[in-house]
Amino acid sequence: MIMIVGSTHDDILYFSSIITGKREEVVLDHIRVEIGKIFNQEVLLVKDIYTNYLSSAITLYLIQKYYIILCFAVGRCLAYTKDWQIGQIALSQHTYTGDVDQMAEADARLGQIPGFPAYYVTQEDILGYLQNAFEARTFSEVHRAVYFSSNHVYSARDELKALSANDRLFGASERVVLESTFGGIALSCYLFHVPFVAAKVITGFLDQKRTVEEYAKSLSKYADIGKAIVATIGEISRNDVIGG
Repeated sequence: MIMIVGSTHDDILYFSSIITGKREEVVLDHIRVEIGKIFNQEVLLVKDIYTNYLSSAITLYLIQKYYIILCFAVGRCLAYTKDWQIGQIALSQHTYTGDVDQMAEADARLGQIPGFPAYYVTQEDILGYLQNAFEARTFSEVHRAVYFSSNHVYSARDELKALSANDRLFGASERVVLESTFGGIALSCYLFHVPFVAAKVITGFLDQKRTVEEYAKSLSKYADIGKAIVATIGEISRNDVIGG
């Protein structure tokens, strides 16, 4: 089964509208999931996921309960570097857990859980399929990105002073985005060797207020994200890229 995770109802609305044989289940007493099929591939949709704490716990549970073989994360993110434009799509290539600091306790880098990677890497063939799908089926501009994922929702550059130097966040200076759930998803998928990728739309920049027009433009990209992921699921199913 393939899992698609969002924070809001809008994040997963496109997928909810097209899956066939849809049914709803409740897990862990109050988390609602939708299950159906896309191209005869079973798909699970989950929303209302906020913070890396919750995303990690829910992902761990769902991987084991439903035998998840691939995880997509969708929704919105904020641009940290200035090489982005509102409405562009950020595909996760490297993902940092941004609020981890164990350097005083263990031989670890900033953002690294001792014994785990310094950052989590999205599988290259999944990235390739998804990037090709965007290029073939949408007019959206898409770029591979460094995801800085933290439980804190940042809105100002000053809030990140302790984590940056010379405007480099964890050493990264290009195509960096901020968000608050994918780090937990990447960690849990890493533990179970489940491929993972995020495709999120840039909705704004640090220290800048969004206009209504900019916000509407970014949300209009949800359909393009949906089309690209659906096409990727079809390619993966046809080419048997992932077992399960």
